[in-house]
Amino acid sequence: MSNAQLAFFLREAQISGPTVGGRSNPSSGHPLQRSESFVVFQTKELPAINITFGPFARDQALSKELLQPTSPLDIPGQLTVNWKVRAFIVQARVFSNNPTLQVFFYIAGRDWDDFKAQDKLPCVRLHAFRDVREIKTSCRMKGNLAQCLAQLELPPSWFNTIVAPLGRRKGSTDGLLDGLTSETLQAELYYTLHGPNVDGECIEGLGHRGGGASRGEPLSQHPLLRIGSISLYQASQEQLLVDKQLDKNMFLRLPEKPLKPGEVLQISLYLMPNSTVEQFTLR
Repeated sequence: MSNAQLAFFLREAQISGPTVGGRSNPSSGHPLQRSESFVVFQTKELPAINITFGPFARDQALSKELLQPTSPLDIPGQLTVNWKVRAFIVQARVFSNNPTLQVFFYIAGRDWDDFKAQDKLPCVRLHAFRDVREIKTSCRMKGNLAQCLAQLELPPSWFNTIVAPLGRRKGSTDGLLDGLTSETLQAELYYTLHGPNVDGECIEGLGHRGGGASRGEPLSQHPLLRIGSISLYQASQEQLLVDKQLDKNMFLRLPEKPLKPGEVLQISLYLMPNSTVEQFTLR
């Protein structure tokens, strides 16, 4: 095999078959036939199989459909057999007083020496489901790291425990969540990939919708891919947060209530929307 960065031929275990006339039948079924199994892990171009038999030789390149038959990262002119989309939920617990959902997407498995496909990177559409209700948004993977951050503002009705079915309710047993309601709700997160428009921009989700598809919106070419779930909490007065600006680039978000001795304090650090800083020192 040639043109492959990492590939292996698989050796089949020898299994004794029934004998005919004192000889065991080969698994190939014919003495002039031979099959070899192989797996391709990493490649920058289509691998080729080199076959020789006596004075005869034959080379044949593998088809792209054989290597990635149903890949959602199908970019014209780019072999993406090694690419995989990864999703990271920034905050797995979302409170009603700060109902911002953020999911960070990036592509793993790319060749860091080849950035030719930056202008062909897809858009990621984040789908958040609460019962039969759905909201969504899109972001475009960009840059050398092929990453983007999708952000959604969850509606207040999603934190209403009255409308939640029993299958989506869980008792709160976390001691760090004192003062919250006794039940937490779950929202399910999925994503799909789609190409940008002619201007290179992603089409935003059309807001809220129920069980049916939104009118005028094309159906996704790829199925929904699950990310995970988040917990929704109805915050009480003890969970009120206040923002404290450090400088023109950063601000802190911390609890407004007085602290007790030994209490666990969680402080979030944020960048201002118009900040251009790339590095900072936290002391």
